[in-house]
Amino acid sequence: MVDNNRVASAFSILADKSADISGKEQLAIGLRYYDQKEKNVKEEFMGFVELEKMDAQTIAAEINRFINTLNIDANKCVGQGYDGCATMAGKDGEVQKILRETYKKGLYFHCACHRLNLVVNDLNNVSEIRNCIGTVKDTINFFRESVLRQRYAPKIPLLCETRWSHKYQSISMFKKYFAQIAEGLEKLSREGNSATRKVAFQLLSAVSQTTFIFALCIIALCIIDKYNSMLQPVANILQSKTLDILRCAEHIETITTAVAEHRRSAEEGSEDLIKSAEKIATALNIDLRLPRTASRQQHRANQPAASLSEYFRRSLYVPYLDSLSSSLEARFSRQHSPAFTLSLLHPTQIIKITVPKLQKCMEEVSDFYELEGITSEAELWRTFWINKQQQDFENIEIAELIQEADSFYPKVKIALEILLAMPYSTATIERSFSTLRRVKTWLRSTMTEDRLNGLCMLSVHREFVKSMSDSFTEGILNRFAEDPRKLLLK
Repeated sequence: MVDNNRVASAFSILADKSADISGKEQLAIGLRYYDQKEKNVKEEFMGFVELEKMDAQTIAAEINRFINTLNIDANKCVGQGYDGCATMAGKDGEVQKILRETYKKGLYFHCACHRLNLVVNDLNNVSEIRNCIGTVKDTINFFRESVLRQRYAPKIPLLCETRWSHKYQSISMFKKYFAQIAEGLEKLSREGNSATRKVAFQLLSAVSQTTFIFALCIIALCIIDKYNSMLQPVANILQSKTLDILRCAEHIETITTAVAEHRRSAEEGSEDLIKSAEKIATALNIDLRLPRTASRQQHRANQPAASLSEYFRRSLYVPYLDSLSSSLEARFSRQHSPAFTLSLLHPTQIIKITVPKLQKCMEEVSDFYELEGITSEAELWRTFWINKQQQDFENIEIAELIQEADSFYPKVKIALEILLAMPYSTATIERSFSTLRRVKTWLRSTMTEDRLNGLCMLSVHREFVKSMSDSFTEGILNRFAEDPRKLLLK
């Protein structure tokens, strides 16, 4: 794997950290590159490094030391893929900034999966939505923490704090069984011990509020019913090793356009919201009322309105859509200009751009990535695709373009390999933590770093081991024979 990476035109560093069963912090490190032998993108887990400290200097030094042991050309590093925590992503003296001093072209990329999760979490900026999710979480925990209480309501999964899709599946089930849950809370507020009665009464009062019912319906109507089918495929694609960032970006733009359209037709959308809320209110036998308004209000919505529909459209529905739209645009904007300029080499983009603009963009690429002569090659590349009688350019993969450019466009080929090597997600590295928990259990919590890495590498790369089983077994026997320590067996 290291040999394949050494001959690649570019690679990116992937890293993430997690604690093991013994409480030690393990930094998982991997590489992403275009494999010239197999003609596809590879994301390879390379091993764990135990961290003594959690500061940026220590983490950066460990990553740099690990890469140096692999003997890979630092000038080929074109990206750093981490999560968005301050220690890794900070611009002043943090990991990505420190490593940029060694890896000059190694732009930082915030994991796209984390960004998508943050997009949905940003919706909690609407206080009523945040309070609604908190109440749902408390209610689910209330029933699950006692076997006796579970008889009064269906078993609903706990809200997942890290995966938005799983979290909203729980909220969807909560809305589905809302009437049964409210009935269970009413019974428990009259039965059981004093602590149970007190908490049940408090939760029943919270879920019976008109604002809570509308907020729950907005979450169910927007994220679960409308946008889940749009965002879920993106979440799945972002976890793929062969991620095509061009298609993903186009899909994100399509979703943003759809949200903007729903924002413009907010009055029609709010009617569905009212019907859903009235259905729940009828099942609970409660009346939906306008919240109290005042001439001066700072801590909650206070929009003047003549009807329930108008009030909650202004105070909840429209701010919710605005938050989703602005968050998508902010977190998936086309940053890293030298990196995203490379996407112009795709036929769908290059046939639309003028020659002067293409020249200007390629000059930036040439200066940043040291690709002398790519400007003139890009012009020929553009002419090649304009003259090609083909309509379905959208279905061409970047890996296929590399094969097309192999003979006559060497600089374009390297640029496309750089584009494929860029780290848009750290999902592969996060999967290694599942292997870590299977290998380092409480029965083997004192395992040394060398043994841990050996077992985890065998587990993660088992297909690679199978493909070279004979030579691999021979290597292990030779390594064992070289050890001077021998036991005399009697």
